[in-house]
Amino acid sequence: MADPTYACSFAAGQWQATDWLLVKSPRWAWEGAWLQESDHIRNRVPVDASLSELQGARCGETYVSMLYRLPQTALRVRAEMSFDQRMAPLVVLAPEPVQNAAGQLEYREHIEVVLFDEGINVWHHQWSAERGPYWHRAAWARFRAAVGRRYVLEVERAGAQLVVRCAGHAFGVALALPDRLYAGVTGCEGINRFYHFALWSEEE
Repeated sequence: MADPTYACSFAAGQWQATDWLLVKSPRWAWEGAWLQESDHIRNRVPVDASLSELQGARCGETYVSMLYRLPQTALRVRAEMSFDQRMAPLVVLAPEPVQNAAGQLEYREHIEVVLFDEGINVWHHQWSAERGPYWHRAAWARFRAAVGRRYVLEVERAGAQLVVRCAGHAFGVALALPDRLYAGVTGCEGINRFYHFALWSEEE
């Protein structure tokens, strides 16, 4: 395999925040924040929230997302991640984010490839002025994923399809997406840890 277009370890001192764009969800006002640990980063979550609140009423307080700042074509993404509860670290692919009224970057259409304790979900998020954000599950694979185990999640664009690989499982999904996409990672719905990230593209 050729060298990646971009790669980093999220260990302390091994990556640059300036390589990334912090992007918020249109579902919540909270922009989120990353916490730096010795060999990884993790999303900040409210310490007084129960597990059910993290995945429910206070989910928005767990959310943080960032994109590598250069869009790519012929994209393959690989991220190493783990989760402390049931869910839900993910790889995100998105067209150009928009700037909201507060000057923050915010998603509109985007794809989330989500690892959780029952496998992988692929969510296609969309947005309109009339409806605001809405989404549907475009594909999934079911297998048992263990709390605390480090997994490598790979997402590859192959024409009009995405191919997803994780823990020996692989599946594809057809999605109409723009030619150029940004790629990154998102933490939400519990404590999510990210250790490494890499992407490959024609634009090297």
